Amino acid sequence: MDNKKWYKVLDNRNTLPEGRVQTVTAGHQGICLTHYDGKFSALDNACPHQGGPLGEGSIENGMLRCPWHGWDFDPCNGQSPGGHDDSIITFEVKEEGDAIYVAIPEEESHKDTISDVMIETMVNWGGIDTVFGMVGHSNLAVADAMRRQEEKGKLQFFGIRHEGAAAFAASGYAKLTGKPAACFGIAGPGATNMFTGMWDAKVDRAPMLALSGQVNTQVVGTGAFQEVDLVKAFDSVTQFNHAVHLNSNHSELMSQAVKLR
Repeated sequence: MDNKKWYKVLDNRNTLPEGRVQTVTAGHQGICLTHYDGKFSALDNACPHQGGPLGEGSIENGMLRCPWHGWDFDPCNGQSPGGHDDSIITFEVKEEGDAIYVAIPEEESHKDTISDVMIETMVNWGGIDTVFGMVGHSNLAVADAMRRQEEKGKLQFFGIRHEGAAAFAASGYAKLTGKPAACFGIAGPGATNMFTGMWDAKVDRAPMLALSGQVNTQVVGTGAFQEVDLVKAFDSVTQFNHAVHLNSNHSELMSQAVKLR
């Protein structure tokens, strides 16, 4: 692997017992770290089917099982059984003392995405520089855009352990400072967890922006895992409420959201 960089992902190998898996981060890459048959292996954390977080799965009968739809992969080389061509990308691993390291290719030069356009609009035009939230499978691109703004010193992100806490923190921040903050969650129950805090902000007329992930467009309407009609769900607690699509006017949607406060 050329132009690679090594990242320490475990300080102590004993924190991941034999036969277990764990989600770790190496630079810009989410990793499913496995410990099986006496060796550590690093696989792309996103299942190649619907992006399920493999690090939240388990090793069953010698196979790594996706927590979303139960598909199995080899926990060491990521191969899919039966000769299918949907294997998982793997990364080089080394052990130094008790520590575990993973080699990741250096990130290619960045090209702005829809998420970059929206978060830059939120920060530069909307003046929102504080976000409370939880990063997960369905909001990774937005989280990455926030990370880039944070690296520029334009944004501060506070990770929380429950999306409800994020919404109440954003509401409380607005009440104390008079400035809006954002809360941030993943699709489905992650987003609906923010509802009570959003209602608190509405009742007290505290300015707040809520951002949420959503399931992939191609499975909307099928009752897929974590699919919720969030536009309808949040209608009673919002002044402006809109789903973002590939062909949306992305900066205008964010502008509309942040000016109605």
